[in-house]
Amino acid sequence: NGLDVWDPTRSMILTHVHAGTLGWITLSVVACAMSMLGDGADEKSVAAGRNISLAALVIVPIYVAAFATTTGIFRPIAGTLLLITIIWLLIWVGRRYRASQKFTAQLALYLAVVSLTIGAILGVLLGLYIANGSIPGLSTETAATLAGAHPTAMLIGYLILAGVAVSHWVLNGGQGIVGRLVAWGLFVAGLIANISFIFDLVDQLAPVFSGIQVIAIVAYIVHMWSHIKPSAWVRGGAANFGRVAVLGLVVGIGLLVYVVQLFTSGQLDPETGTGPLGVLLAFDHTMFIGVMTNALFAAVGREASTSPATNRLVLVAVNLGVVLFLIGLISESAILKRIGTPIMGLALLLAIATYWQGLGQSRPATV
Repeated sequence: NGLDVWDPTRSMILTHVHAGTLGWITLSVVACAMSMLGDGADEKSVAAGRNISLAALVIVPIYVAAFATTTGIFRPIAGTLLLITIIWLLIWVGRRYRASQKFTAQLALYLAVVSLTIGAILGVLLGLYIANGSIPGLSTETAATLAGAHPTAMLIGYLILAGVAVSHWVLNGGQGIVGRLVAWGLFVAGLIANISFIFDLVDQLAPVFSGIQVIAIVAYIVHMWSHIKPSAWVRGGAANFGRVAVLGLVVGIGLLVYVVQLFTSGQLDPETGTGPLGVLLAFDHTMFIGVMTNALFAAVGREASTSPATNRLVLVAVNLGVVLFLIGLISESAILKRIGTPIMGLALLLAIATYWQGLGQSRPATV
């Protein structure tokens, strides 16, 4: 698609999106949760964690496959099974968080899973709406607004917090009130964003949630400065992926503020496909690749047996491809997009193969 050699159907695009956000990002977040909150867990919690992981490993591919094969009732049915698994995960994370040392990364992860649960509920409603053209018990207008809030909950509520959680964890970001306020601020901003889209109050509430997000990310940069300042990069290793993820959050929030301004001014309408949609796609991919994929490569990289040279190659190639791709989307430059896509895609495939092999040579997870 990025090379413009194929014009995929909407179902294929949605398959791509959900394979990324659920099959790659969310399954990896589950793994991070098990590692981050698994220390000191009793045998019962360990067994529950493994069962949650297994359930997610089975259900997520089924749900993703539903987007490639149908627009009917099978999607919300598979989505409901996944929602049950996510609620199970939320209960496990909540219990383990209360028993943990309540570090900043653990708090951000807990709030991210709460946001994921909200997004999953809205996703099931969206599936019902697409399958039936309505949601039983709700007016058409109410059903449409609830269903339409699903992308907001996942992108603004879940992924931003998950990016903070994993990047803070892999960089050992330290503790303190600032990090906790950042987590709570982003969570509240996500809730306000959800409310604004559900109740058609975007014009009134956009400055509120956008302002909170900007303040929170600036505070996060200050909080993490010792880990992302220029001299910190010479330490190298997989941690540099985490440093890129922190910078990606800055770019992502900047693009989000711009997207919201375009939306509220009427210059951008994703439903009708009018306006500079490339900016919206750039925000999406900044969060998917620039933030979450980099943060997760940092988590995987420190568990896998890989060479420093391989880590550097993947780091440079993935992010060079991302930068070219994003610039191409924002500037509507087809040639930059076509150059960036294969660089990014091939680098991601190299990373998958390398870390897959490297994890086979690493110590087994405890949960």
